[in-house]
Amino acid sequence: MRYFKTPEFLFEVFGEKQSLLEVCCTIVFALFGSWIVYSVADTSLDNWKSIIAFLLIFDVLAGCIANFSYGTNEFYSRRPKSRLIFIAIHVHILAIAWLLSEPMGSAIMIWGYTIVSAFIVNALKGKSIQSFVAANFMCYGIFLLIYLSLPLWFLMVSIFFMVKVLFSFAVDHFGKHANCSVQREI
Repeated sequence: MRYFKTPEFLFEVFGEKQSLLEVCCTIVFALFGSWIVYSVADTSLDNWKSIIAFLLIFDVLAGCIANFSYGTNEFYSRRPKSRLIFIAIHVHILAIAWLLSEPMGSAIMIWGYTIVSAFIVNALKGKSIQSFVAANFMCYGIFLLIYLSLPLWFLMVSIFFMVKVLFSFAVDHFGKHANCSVQREI
């Protein structure tokens, strides 16, 4: 795959280099996903709160895909402090809930679970168990989301928020694992 140098103002989104395929897939998924969420949600884009909420939803969906890309992963893999800051500033689900009048109690539970899990997963960088732990947290998180009985559109956004922060971002997908030796029993 051919990579190109990303414009500097997009480094935090796509890293320093990115492929056209990864950029296109990210944008298409974010547009298509936002349209699906909008079509399921009982809201219209007739006020500033709804417009900002759907821009944040677009960002959540774009991040789900972009954070799996080699360029974005590599950018944050070399900047551990930036990765921690990125995790910490992800208050999207709280803002979306507030902007579209969803229950803040559920949003706080989703946000807290996701952020704490992402910090734990991030602390396992370089360990062969990192992806497994992230998948475990992700699966328990899905149970949490189902248990909360959220409206369908907010459930969808919450799942993608969790995937974005906890699994696609907190995991170093292309790093060299420090402890990759697997012992086989005979």
